[in-house]
Amino acid sequence: MLAPLAAAVALIPIALAFHRPLDFGRAYEGGLEAWSTGHPERLLTWTSTPWLALIMAVVTRLASLEVASWVFLGANVVVWGGLLFSVWRRFDRRVSDRWWWATLIAAAVFSPALSTIFWMQTNLMVLMLGLGGFALIGRRDRSAGLLIGLSIALKPILVLLPFALLLRRQSRASGWWAIASAATLSVVGFGFLAWRARNASVELPIAYIESFLAKGRGPIVACVPENYSPMALLCRLGLPTSAPASIVVTASVLTVAWLLARRLRESRDQKWELFAAVGLLSPMLGPIAWAHYQILLAPLMLLLAYQFWAEGAPARIWAGLVVAFLMTEVIWDPLESILGAPLPMVVFSYSLGQFAQYVILLTWARWLSLRKASPV
Repeated sequence: MLAPLAAAVALIPIALAFHRPLDFGRAYEGGLEAWSTGHPERLLTWTSTPWLALIMAVVTRLASLEVASWVFLGANVVVWGGLLFSVWRRFDRRVSDRWWWATLIAAAVFSPALSTIFWMQTNLMVLMLGLGGFALIGRRDRSAGLLIGLSIALKPILVLLPFALLLRRQSRASGWWAIASAATLSVVGFGFLAWRARNASVELPIAYIESFLAKGRGPIVACVPENYSPMALLCRLGLPTSAPASIVVTASVLTVAWLLARRLRESRDQKWELFAAVGLLSPMLGPIAWAHYQILLAPLMLLLAYQFWAEGAPARIWAGLVVAFLMTEVIWDPLESILGAPLPMVVFSYSLGQFAQYVILLTWARWLSLRKASPV
């Protein structure tokens, strides 16, 4: 059981060698702006929540960018090691040694997770909070809701999770607690910004949300290959970003979510399949979904690998999962850029990797059909 921790420890020399503030540095700038003016959304690079603005504003009062970025890097590595250890500890003695080691090695080299660490992003922390809260449902519903709400207030890449919890009677209390806590933390964040701006109107979220949507439609975000949202894909295909297109995409994603929710009611693993579905679909809702958001594909990939092994999935179904995993592995930014990889190679890797989410969705849909036709 030291192997999962060893995977995280082995990452430390690489993380130290290639350490750059990168996205944490941009968040730090947002914190400075939040403290000085109460308007971090005025920064072109700020697309985060008011709660994160409050946190980063406090961080700027406590430490310099250099010190804070090193602390954040260490925290990310610790969270990564903790996730690996807690997940694979649960699989110990339940699966074959070959499956255990193969999936652990795949997780240890999972590019979206490592990219999150090198980009200095908060995705792992958001996933840890959401996963921890989800695991508590049924035992400590209030604590579960608070953790999930904190995850969403920090970064809403699991935004569908509270609403998915409302669909099941067993998790409805946690869902309401998650919505209430996320809303409360957001209000606190807006209140802080209003205090720093010395303007009570900042507490109204409309302008803040409009700023986020405008950046999502902007030229440096909307069509770039690093943006994996369906809206960005349509933009690259030549469809102008517009309100009707956004409504169609949102309706399509929610329809897929509803169909999955209905199908999962019949599944033996419906609880964890629900979390996996949320991780897959939530990033598709907004206008911005960077490549490293594919860390949220990990729960579904691991769940499918377990089901395929336990129930003897045919080779063609395994192939879909392997292809989706390999498509996530072609992106190694920011290491690619830091090491000077040719620009065409970087663009190609991003252009290919964006389809991993659709490949695994189709693979899962096919697997659910097979399980329904031939229940085990």
